[in-house]
Amino acid sequence: MFEKRDVRTLAQVKRDEVWPRAWDWWARQGFRLEPTGPYRFRGSSFYARIGLRREVRLGLDEATGGTTVDLAFNASLTDEGLVGGAVAAVLFLPVAVVGGAISYTEYETDAQNLMNAFWQYVNAAAGQGPASPVPVPPPCSRCGAALLPDWKVCPYCGTSRPAAP
Repeated sequence: MFEKRDVRTLAQVKRDEVWPRAWDWWARQGFRLEPTGPYRFRGSSFYARIGLRREVRLGLDEATGGTTVDLAFNASLTDEGLVGGAVAAVLFLPVAVVGGAISYTEYETDAQNLMNAFWQYVNAAAGQGPASPVPVPPPCSRCGAALLPDWKVCPYCGTSRPAAP
């Protein structure tokens, strides 16, 4: 469906310092992680309700004066999601087309929010301040998962988001 990739260098930070923080952060976002090599992992998360599989790949390499972090995120529909989409398209074609466009935008926004929140977390842990000026919604108060701005309930643990003041 789509893929986003971002590579950044953390100045004066050793990869041994970044590795456990990165692993912990993605695990708390609901990804099942597995190491794929030294200082590399991939993880997957599955939304059964809509048949969406999200995957993250992360690699850490030593760089002159710091650590290079290579982060890739992709999302794709599983066979279950494609079957459900095909049934919806046959029954409700105009609604399915609009719904698909909205869903894709939401998936892309979700991916960007996760990546931005990760960069902010890693940069703050490394003492380098925020990763970008892009505002990131506060995470779930219970499980720490990244949430889209319009979500009222965390899809991972079911905790309600407090009302905005």
